[in-house]
Amino acid sequence: MAETLFHCDDVLWRRFVTLCRARDETPGAVLRELVRLEVQRCERRRARSAEGIDERLLVRLRLLVAEALAVSEDWAQVQGALRERGLRYVPSGGGLVLSDFASGRSLAKSSQVGPAYMALVRRFGRGFPGHPQPGIAAQALARP
Repeated sequence: MAETLFHCDDVLWRRFVTLCRARDETPGAVLRELVRLEVQRCERRRARSAEGIDERLLVRLRLLVAEALAVSEDWAQVQGALRERGLRYVPSGGGLVLSDFASGRSLAKSSQVGPAYMALVRRFGRGFPGHPQPGIAAQALARP
């Protein structure tokens, strides 16, 4: 096992040691677990980006979304314009994904090909119809 020395603020270290004692764990054990989790997180992120979307497809999707948004003043119009282009927005997590209309296959997050969900909410003045997290739209509309 490698031995590592690092510098840390005294007050922060004392607070960390206190937390470890409260959990009946050594600082070393907690730090080893944190390092393991961080390496695992980075490997997952790298794997996701390796299977990332083709840049040429993204450019084409950006153009199609921009065309649809240029002629739309609300969610129904943007969905109709996307449908004419074989696409549609679908709620996903806290935002939207752009999907193939016929197959339903997800192609990209809305923020990869155009405005992010919160920007679209502000633009259209309301959340995406049927979005499972209406609180996100309320947040977007509450901000100036």
